[in-house]
Amino acid sequence: MLVLACTHLSLASLFSTYTTLPLYLKDADKWQIGLAVGSLGLAGMFTRPLAGLWADRYGRKRFMVIGAGISALCLAAYPLSNDPYLLLPLRMVNGAGAVLFATAAFATVADIVPADRRGVAFGYLAMMNSLPQVYAPWLGLTIARTWGFTPYFLTAAAVSGLAFVLSSRIGVGRGGARTAEGFSATALVSRSTLLPASLFLSLTVAFGAIQALLPLMAEDRGLGNPGLFFVMYGVVVVPLRPVVGAVADRYSRAVVFLPGLVVGGLGMLLLANASVQAMMLAAAVLFGLGFAGAHTALLALTADRAGSEQRGLAMSTFGLAWDTGSGLGAMAFGLMAGFVSYGAVFAVAGALPLAASMLFVVGSRLPRRGAPDIAGAS
Repeated sequence: MLVLACTHLSLASLFSTYTTLPLYLKDADKWQIGLAVGSLGLAGMFTRPLAGLWADRYGRKRFMVIGAGISALCLAAYPLSNDPYLLLPLRMVNGAGAVLFATAAFATVADIVPADRRGVAFGYLAMMNSLPQVYAPWLGLTIARTWGFTPYFLTAAAVSGLAFVLSSRIGVGRGGARTAEGFSATALVSRSTLLPASLFLSLTVAFGAIQALLPLMAEDRGLGNPGLFFVMYGVVVVPLRPVVGAVADRYSRAVVFLPGLVVGGLGMLLLANASVQAMMLAAAVLFGLGFAGAHTALLALTADRAGSEQRGLAMSTFGLAWDTGSGLGAMAFGLMAGFVSYGAVFAVAGALPLAASMLFVVGSRLPRRGAPDIAGAS
């Protein structure tokens, strides 16, 4: 419960900056605003492999506390200047702190929850990740417009500071620090996580296409406010997480993530052919159902396949699928949209999770030596 509360508070303070920071920097050039805002994700992508390695070597709790503390200090420093060049390094440090916290938090849950309850546990943890996206951007902007940016940033810092305090009260669980080993590039990646991360990557790449191109397609086709897609997506994803997690615990991970990949792909195909707003919203429901199921079950599978001393590294490797998929997906499909229609772009994005599900089924039927039956993992 403490990990869930800390995660919710940490992400609420972070997600609230999505609407406030661009307005705080509104006097700067558009590319400068984009650079300052996006630098948080860039820093997180490079920090994540190290975050997993450090959490394994030096302990989970330590980096939950450090990550929450870094975020609180950075948010408290934002009001000192609205110069994008001064905020850029501060934003990057903020991103590094957020990744340190999140990686350690996910590894902590894997440590303290029994294997037969990991699905539902990660369902609740993922719900705590998704819920702040529904209200935090609106609430942060409301505070900033009502009382000003400085009170808003200090409030966000206090929320992250509360996560810092609560993190210090979390037990270390069964997982603990391991002896430091020699550093190498391979030490930054969990091989056991490559399969679930690759499957999840097929969905995150599709999500990158949605982030980059849905507003443009909605305007081009007269589908109405594209923000409704994300609202409908959130309404589906948030309450569904613990449910699909419980199903993954009772039956198997594959029983949940395989249909999730298929339904997510079908949602993208429906979106590719959307001609009215109702079709766009129906696509949001399908994609939300698929994403919630696949992400939750694949998280549990990642914990299943990782040893107790490498769960931090496993979670960081899995998280890289989100970092790289959403970023590269937005870039690649943005380039593709310059040559083909929006419908064709979303159709290709929808084909990826469908292909991933078929490849998994075919691969699981091939004879393997010494490989675990991951389709039946509980």
